[in-house]
Amino acid sequence: MSFVPVPNYDPSFLKDSTLILPTVSIGNVPQLVSDLLIHTFKLERIGFLDSDALVPVSGVREDNSQTGVTVPLEVFQSKDHQWTCIQQRSPALKGKRQAFIDEITEFSAQFRKVILLTSMDASRRMDNQINGPPFRTWGKGEEVENAARIGVPQLELEESDKLDLPGSGLASALYKSISGRVEATTMVIMFALEGDNVQDSIEYGNFVNTLLRINTELKGWTPPKSWEFLFGTPFNAELYQ
Repeated sequence: MSFVPVPNYDPSFLKDSTLILPTVSIGNVPQLVSDLLIHTFKLERIGFLDSDALVPVSGVREDNSQTGVTVPLEVFQSKDHQWTCIQQRSPALKGKRQAFIDEITEFSAQFRKVILLTSMDASRRMDNQINGPPFRTWGKGEEVENAARIGVPQLELEESDKLDLPGSGLASALYKSISGRVEATTMVIMFALEGDNVQDSIEYGNFVNTLLRINTELKGWTPPKSWEFLFGTPFNAELYQ
C-alpha cells in the first residue's frame, strides 16, 4: 500500500496528526461517522491509499465541481493538520485481509495517535451491557479515561478475557496490530444493528466529537449529499395508485 498525495501536499504533515480510522463493521456506522466528520468540519482530501487488498470501487465525487473520482481508501485532513480521517468505501478481499491489516498498520505508524472506530452486534451484548450508553472504549490512550469520566466504560470481556467483537469485522485484529506500533491507540465501539443507522451515526459522531474535543462549539452535523440515496432513489408513488 502506498500513500498518493494530492499535488502540493506535504506528507510530513501526517506525523503530528491524530488518525481517525473507521472499520467496515455492522451497519457501516463508522463510515457514516467519517462522512459526518469530513463534511461538517470541511476536511480536505489530501490523497488516497493505493492497495490491491480491497474490493475495487469507483464513483463520482460528492461535489460535482471536484475533479477525479472516489476510490476505496481516501485520506482527509483538517486545515490545521490536527485531524486526519480515512474513508473506507469497500471491504478487504477474503484472501488479502492480513495484507490489508499489515498495510494499514504501516501507514498508521507515522501518526501521533490513532482512534479506531468500530461497531459491534447489539444483539450479542452481555447482560451488563444492555443498560446505559451504547458505547465502549478499549486501549491505552487517554481517551479511555476521558470516556469513563462521562459515563462510558471500557469494554467488558467474557470470562476468557478474549477481545471478542462480534460484527466488527477486522477491528480486533487491526487494534492489536496498530497498538503494537502506536501506543496511543484507542478503539471506540458502538453497539448497533443493521437497518437505518443514520441516527446511530449522529449519536456516535456526538460521542466522538465530545471525546476528542474536535469542535466544542458544534451546533449540528452536515451530512453529504450521498445520504439522500442511502436507501435508493425515491419511488414513483403513482405506480401504486
